[in-house]
Amino acid sequence: MLNINRELMQLNDKQTKIFLLTLEGIGAVFVAVFLAAYLGGMLMNPSTTVLHNQLAFRIPLIVFGAVLLVLILVAVVLSIARKAQ
Repeated sequence: MLNINRELMQLNDKQTKIFLLTLEGIGAVFVAVFLAAYLGGMLMNPSTTVLHNQLAFRIPLIVFGAVLLVLILVAVVLSIARKAQ
């Protein structure tokens, strides 16, 4: 099994709230950029325009998507470590 230092994996209530608010904020920004690209493409020309391929949308989607994925994985690891106690 994994040798995890359990003391480092524990967060107090304030740290947990900050972490969860950060996770929700990054998720909200990701969804907002995604919806802006999707709805912008629908409003410009519904049949052919895809704004997700534009660099102005693609780079923020990649960055916020990667950060969101990492934070989700950290949250899963923290919850498993706390549950194992």
